[in-house]
Amino acid sequence: MNILITDDEETTIRGIRKMVKWEQIGVTKVMEASSGEEALITCKTSKVDIVISDIRMTGMSGIEMAKNIREQYPLCQIIFMTGYVENVYLKEAIDLEVVSFLEKPIHIKEMEEAIQKAAKKLQVMQLHAQVGKQMSVERRQYIIHKLAKELIEPVANRKAIQDDMKHLKLAWEQKEYACVAIFDIKSDENRNSEKVMYALDRIFSEIEHVYFMKDSSHIVFIIAYQKQEEDILREIIRRSRDFVNANTTVSICGVFGRCVTNIYSIYKSYETAVIYLQKFFYLGYQQVLCYAKEEERKLEFDEMHMKAFAESLKELNHKKTMECIKQIYIILRPQHTVLVSCMKGIYLRLLNYVYEEAEHAFSMGNISENERRGVLLEKIHSMDTLAECNEFLQEQVEEYYQNAESLVVNNKIIVQIMEFINQKYQDYELSVSEISDHVYLTPNYMMMLFKKRMGKTVLQYLTEVRMEAAKELLKDGRIKLTEVAIKVGFRDSNYFSKVFHKYVGVSPRIYREKNFF
Repeated sequence: MNILITDDEETTIRGIRKMVKWEQIGVTKVMEASSGEEALITCKTSKVDIVISDIRMTGMSGIEMAKNIREQYPLCQIIFMTGYVENVYLKEAIDLEVVSFLEKPIHIKEMEEAIQKAAKKLQVMQLHAQVGKQMSVERRQYIIHKLAKELIEPVANRKAIQDDMKHLKLAWEQKEYACVAIFDIKSDENRNSEKVMYALDRIFSEIEHVYFMKDSSHIVFIIAYQKQEEDILREIIRRSRDFVNANTTVSICGVFGRCVTNIYSIYKSYETAVIYLQKFFYLGYQQVLCYAKEEERKLEFDEMHMKAFAESLKELNHKKTMECIKQIYIILRPQHTVLVSCMKGIYLRLLNYVYEEAEHAFSMGNISENERRGVLLEKIHSMDTLAECNEFLQEQVEEYYQNAESLVVNNKIIVQIMEFINQKYQDYELSVSEISDHVYLTPNYMMMLFKKRMGKTVLQYLTEVRMEAAKELLKDGRIKLTEVAIKVGFRDSNYFSKVFHKYVGVSPRIYREKNFF
């Protein structure tokens, strides 16, 4: 195993070379470089397995050098040294998948442990690379996928599992423990999911594992290990958390299922991980959890909150409605062990109240109850967190109150239009433009608003007012038909008779004969 020490301080290099027991930890060759540039040249001309480097150096920094090494020599392991611990360096170190981050002054024991850790990781990665060369990527992935699917099934086909493990050179029957980790990824691009998958694979590289994409959003890792590797598993969990928490490109969450003592019982670990995934519905993404046994509890929810919400909508009490939503969210959020379907059912009922009240109050849309329920079910089902359900409910409630506010304003305008027509219907010159000017609206918008609210046009309403007034006047036999026409806004008595006949069904003369006393 070949090691390259990179530091612009010669005393640091000399100290490490002198104090570390290289032969005891399996190092055959130790090389030196005084800068990042020189280190890259050495990597190009010599085989380098592990690079130990300072972060802050004259010229190219250790971070820049490591990025180049990671791109060109992916198997090469990196250990960082620094006298300046800064968050930006820690984040870069996580992104670069460095083995260790050592603070100066260097403790030799820590250095030797870091080198041994790097050597073990290198060995695992080299083994994976060697196996990968022996079979095509496609064939290997097919066998991994097949093996994983067989392992997570409750009824295991042992013969098939053994054959697949033999192909993959996995001696998992001899392992003391096994567990499953599932990562849920929210991304519209497959490319992002693949990047996450490969990054997680590097994190898991220090322990024997297989992984596969179960579907477009779930990556499943199956891990087999010995008791002495428990610290490695803890480190993988920690680094997984750091990676997930730091990722700003996609939404990710992960669960490590309970450990089992038999590879053929791995389905139990898988089942616990699947069940535990529902916790992220309450907690949100960018987290990694480990399974802990919890007793399933029933939903605790007082129906009085539902009743108060419905009443606030009827009362058009915006403040009270929003307080109800907030209170319901506070009650539901801590109930992590309740089935997600129960929580979504609560929000489905709340949304139904909103839409039913909107339909009743505003006569909005012609969608049937079954159609509306289908649309709501699909929308709620697509939501991944309780917070999303709550935000969607708030959006719909805000829209409800905006419609209510518009309705109040529009009703006032409708009343003004009707009052103006009732005052002016006798004027034969009364026009749509004059009416719209009175309410300060354009003619087209006024006509659209009136038709939408009243179900008839402005001119139809004007005709209705005139005809009803004419029917009253015709009951008085002293008023001539020509006078009746003029009194209700018609200059032409013949045209009046035609309109009256169409509206009432009989001519003005016949109507008078039937209704004159």
